[in-house]
Amino acid sequence: MRVRIINAKDTPVDPGFVQKMSEITLQDKGLAYRSPNLIKNSIQAGFFLVALGESNKILGWIEKYKIWEDWWGLSTLYVFPEYRNLGIGRGLLIPAGVKDLKNKNIFAATTNSEVQSVLEGLNFKKVVLSQLPLMVRINLLLTRYLNIKSLLKLLEVRSRGFVYFVRFAK
Repeated sequence: MRVRIINAKDTPVDPGFVQKMSEITLQDKGLAYRSPNLIKNSIQAGFFLVALGESNKILGWIEKYKIWEDWWGLSTLYVFPEYRNLGIGRGLLIPAGVKDLKNKNIFAATTNSEVQSVLEGLNFKKVVLSQLPLMVRINLLLTRYLNIKSLLKLLEVRSRGFVYFVRFAK
């Protein structure tokens, strides 16, 4: 498995794949909804990392995004079901959150207990939202949940118990 950043400079943005990613975020009960436009913009900015298998088959992905100043977020960690429990999720989290953003504060939220364990193993600490700077909380809402589908999905997922994590800058 290889992990690499995809961006529009070296990888044409396939509208079909972007649409499929968006549909997965809408259907998967553990993911926050991401519109095709948000996904396309993240890819163009070089903020999507993908795990590639044989013949460059996409096995999963994770998105990183800037929240505010030295605060970044990790979102939409997804591994296709047939490739789960093979370490791919961890393989995506390490370059996205540990290597690329080592001198930044990193925020992540998940309902998935396996992802929670991996985050804790990577020195992320459980937090409550009130521990985050106010501007971080405001920017999270403004940049990630402005459309109605995203907001409704957030409320649906949140009812199942989001756990919030931060890895503070070194």
